[in-house]
Amino acid sequence: MARRLPSPGEDIGPSKPVKYGLLARLSDRWAARRDGGAGVPPIRPDADPADGRHGLTPYLEIRNRHFLDWAERERRRMLTDLDDTYRARAEIRQQIVGADERAAGFHKLFENMPADPPDPARRNAIEQHAPEELIRARRRREFEAERSRLGALEHQAAESAREFRVQEARLSETIAARERVLDSRVRQLHAHSLRRCGTYKRHIVHHHPDGSAVIPHLDLALPALPDWMQNLSSDSGQANAP
Repeated sequence: MARRLPSPGEDIGPSKPVKYGLLARLSDRWAARRDGGAGVPPIRPDADPADGRHGLTPYLEIRNRHFLDWAERERRRMLTDLDDTYRARAEIRQQIVGADERAAGFHKLFENMPADPPDPARRNAIEQHAPEELIRARRRREFEAERSRLGALEHQAAESAREFRVQEARLSETIAARERVLDSRVRQLHAHSLRRCGTYKRHIVHHHPDGSAVIPHLDLALPALPDWMQNLSSDSGQANAP
């Protein structure tokens, strides 16, 4: 059964907190003792202080990998939830382009029409003996009817484009609402990862030969938010596609 998409502004409830249990704390402290006792990471005089690779320890590499895996899992879940919505928005956008093109075409035809009938005295087969005043009146009515028809077609196409844009706005808001949920969840996971890294940093200084001098190097290797989060709520659905 397809999963129901949240409507714009719908409260879907907060994400469950990420627990930081005793086993995880002991694991973080043990990793700090192990890496600090081994002198990891080594502080080299020639190391670039802005290069986070010099502070990447086996433990921080695991924390980085786990966080990015968690974030990607949440992103994939969002893309699955919004698959039908992305498709619907893409179709609506094509319909908007078509309606705008039709409106522009009818407007151009209307603007290019002369102010008066081009051949007001033209007669058809059954009008050969009709008075000229009657013929001119008929040609004027036919001419005005054609102008009205083009104007009505332009208005109809413009109204269709407006209705399609309303639908697009609703779909975009649904996407933006789901992206806000993703943003909140990923930041929650990021905060949890940094919390574990904080425990690691507080304890590694007691075992590392360089003590607290190693902390700035570790800070540069901490888990960072994925680059794709900068593209959330962008106008293009392709930016969120897998």
